[in-house]
Parts: sequence; C-alpha cells; structure tokens
Amino acid sequence: MDPVVVFARIVAVSVLALMGVMAVAGCQDADDGPVLPVGASPQAVVSAYIDAINAHDSAAGRKLSTPSFAERQESLFDDAKFSHVRIGAPRPERDYAAPDDGSYREAVYVPVEFVLRHSDEGSMPNGPTVWGYTLVRADAGRPWRIIDNGVG
Repeated sequence: MDPVVVFARIVAVSVLALMGVMAVAGCQDADDGPVLPVGASPQAVVSAYIDAINAHDSAAGRKLSTPSFAERQESLFDDAKFSHVRIGAPRPERDYAAPDDGSYREAVYVPVEFVLRHSDEGSMPNGPTVWGYTLVRADAGRPWRIIDNGVG
C-alpha cells in the first residue's frame, strides 16, 4: 500500500479519535450539576435554582450562586419544595451594592411567585409566596449568579 495513503489514514483516525475524546470531555461536568450556557437568561438561572431546591441538590444550587449566597442557603435544600412557580421578567438594579464586595457590572432582580412547603417555617411560612432573586455578573461574557433573595 502507498505510504502516503497509510499516513493519511493514520492521521484521519487520530483526528477522529481526538475529536471523540474532546466531545465526551466537553459534555461532562465535574460537579454533575446543572450546566447552563454562559448566555443563559436570569430567568433560566432562577428556574434551574428552583429545580435544584426541589431536587434537594445543594451542589447544583451552589453552581448557580455566588459563594456568599450559597453559604447562607444550605438548609433550604433539606426539604423545601416550590410548586406553582411563576418567574417574572428581570428588572435592572441600578447602583446595586453587592453584599460580598464583588465587582459586578450588572445586577437584576427577578420576581418569583410560588407555593412553598417546608418543615422550618421560622423565617417563611408555608403557602403562596411572593419573592425574588437578585442576580449579578461581572460582564456580558460571564454567567448570571444569584447573590441575594427577598422581596424586591
């Protein structure tokens, strides 16, 4: 067989094998949490966060939050369930002062309504709830992350 053809086949097989490895590696996530594209909307991030709460998946919730927010929310993932969820349109938060001293160029507040069920009613009673989440990002090329919550 012609050595040029053999070389071409070896290169082709090697390239295909490398592409396969890269495709598999690109689909995996070390934390097995939700993988949202960098350009995911604030509503998509809030929706994924609520899905993580309902699945009691605090690791997924941490991936969607700033570190300071994640620390304060661990117990929420124990037994809380949100149902009848309605996520509103984000509203810009001008001159937002981040509680974690982070340097964020953009902040939005995303209003949410849901029915809450959980065992610890000390801070929030069960039933219909009007709530919201503040999300931040350093610039348009970075993902939105939840930094705070409460009533707008």
